[in-house]
This record gives sequence, C-alpha cells and structure tokens, in this order.
Amino acid sequence: MVYFRLKDFGVHAIRSALIALCVLTPTTTNAFDKFVALGTASTKGTYYPVGQTLCKFINAGRLDHKVRCVTYSTGGSVYNIQALTSGELDVAITRADLAYKAYKGLGQFADLGANKDLRTVSNLYDTPVIVTVHKDSGIKTFEDFKGKRINIGNRGSGKRTIADQMFKILGWNNKMFANVTELGTTGMAEAFCNKRIDIMIEAIGLPAKLYNRVTQKCGGVFIDLPKDLVDKFTKQNRFFVESKLSQKLNPHATHDVRTLTAKVVLMSLKRIAPETINVVAKAIFADLKSFQKSQIALGFSTHHTMLRQGIQVPFHAGAKQYYDANNLLSSGGGIPR
Repeated sequence: MVYFRLKDFGVHAIRSALIALCVLTPTTTNAFDKFVALGTASTKGTYYPVGQTLCKFINAGRLDHKVRCVTYSTGGSVYNIQALTSGELDVAITRADLAYKAYKGLGQFADLGANKDLRTVSNLYDTPVIVTVHKDSGIKTFEDFKGKRINIGNRGSGKRTIADQMFKILGWNNKMFANVTELGTTGMAEAFCNKRIDIMIEAIGLPAKLYNRVTQKCGGVFIDLPKDLVDKFTKQNRFFVESKLSQKLNPHATHDVRTLTAKVVLMSLKRIAPETINVVAKAIFADLKSFQKSQIALGFSTHHTMLRQGIQVPFHAGAKQYYDANNLLSSGGGIPR
C-alpha cells in the first residue's frame, strides 16, 4: 500500500486518477464513494499510524466491497475539518471538541458558520495534553516559563488550539518568552532534542514512538498543568476532563502528572454514501480486538468509550446502520439522531 501526503500531491488529482480507474472497472458503481481520502496529521504523531491502520483494515476487504482507502498527512485537527468541508477529504481524524465547534459554528469556526453536514463515525481514543521540558532546564512549574523558548504548534493543528487557549486563560503573550515557535510535531521534537526549545505543548496518544524518543533519549519530562488552569479549561471546554499521566510513561517523572484529556474522533460528512461509511465502521468494529492490537494508542478503547461516550455530533447514517444492525448502541442513550 502506498501512502501520500497532501503537501506532496494534490488530493483532487489523486482522487481523479483513482476514480478514473474505478470507472474503467465494469463492476464498480457510484465510483466517487469507492475512494476514501482519510486525513491524519504529521507522520510522526499518532493520527497518522492510526489512519494507516484504518485504511489497512478497509483495504483488506476491497475485493468484496470495492472501497479503497488512502491516508494523507495533513496540518492536523483544524485543517482536517476544513478539508472535509471543502471536499478534499472524505473522512478525517480530529478532536471531539473541535468537531462540535465546527458543527455548531463556534470558536474558530464562527466565521464559517455551523456545518450541520458533519457526521461522527466513531470515537477512536483519548489523548492527553502534554507539556514537556528538559529534565536539566530548571523548569519545575509554569511559573518558571518566563524568558524561556516555547513551541505552541503549527497553525491548523489541535495542539495549537490548546496552546492558544492556555495563553488566553493564563494572560500570557509572546513577549514574555525568549522565543515562540510554531513547529509541527516532527519539527518540534527535533528542536527539543537539539535543545533549540525549552518547552513544548502537544496533545498526542500515549504510548507513542515520538514521545519514547523525547523522554528516553532527549531528557524530556512532563510537568503538571496548574490546577487553576485545568479548572478554567474544563469549564470552558466540556470535552476536556482532568486526568493523570502515569509516572510509568515518563522515566524522569517523580509522580503522576496532572493534565487534561480529550477524545480523538473519526468524522465524515452527510454527503458521503452510507454504503461507504458502513464499510468504514465495519472495518473498525467487525474485529475490534485485532484493530486495537494493530496500533497501541487504540488499546485502551472499548465499545462504550468509542460509541456511547461524549458523542455530540450525530452519527453518519451509514455508521449508525452498522451499529444498529450489530446492537452496538443498545445501551447508549443521549446519542444525537
């Protein structure tokens, strides 16, 4: 299987080529929906391998259902929602809070208005907010940040929206830091390991290879989010909850670290054919244990957390059809229709 990045190839050009191939196949009908463009994020983060895993499971049955899935590396959570809206992507990974804001036309999506065509396929996993510093930096708390070099993430990414809100809540501005960079996940980790930045803010599923490197080889240590910040953040964002990062995830930590956790979701649009999204849902849940074992970030999810916890954007008709047929929503309650 070959994977592409949006910045390397035009997704519309690739889509057109694959559609042309489908049209040349006599048994293929409704060719547009036989090609699924799946948006992820940086190749070094968690979205990308999760997206690869999903496409692998979809493509394993393509001779039967005729749906082909291709993953794309993108700018991240916000970009993916915008790309769904513009038609560049058919399904995409993003954060639950951002999907809800886009659906309602809130926050950074206010100028675009509510996108009532957004649809949920499934929750995927929970992702913690991680603030990392060098173990020998002398930084122990957020009060030590002044005059340091901080990375707040690339525009269009989920971590950037978190960093921006942290700044707003804490009353910070760029002038209080020696330098503020806007690097994506890969560039951020490289800069941290080369000691060009002192602090990085990320939201990523753990365990993750990138963070194994950051903590084990580059001396990274997670620090507590201030209790006041956590309280204000969760009050303003009902999709975030206070949680703990286990000391076991960070060899340099001396205790479990206070943080915030949000859900990562797979989203689509109402316009995508129900038959196609039914295939996507089946690829995840027909053999959920195998799906989870194929990607470590998915290992802590369950049917309950994926389908009956915090769903605020309606399910896609094709996904719901599969879940109803397999009695996966029977004890749900409160799920949007």
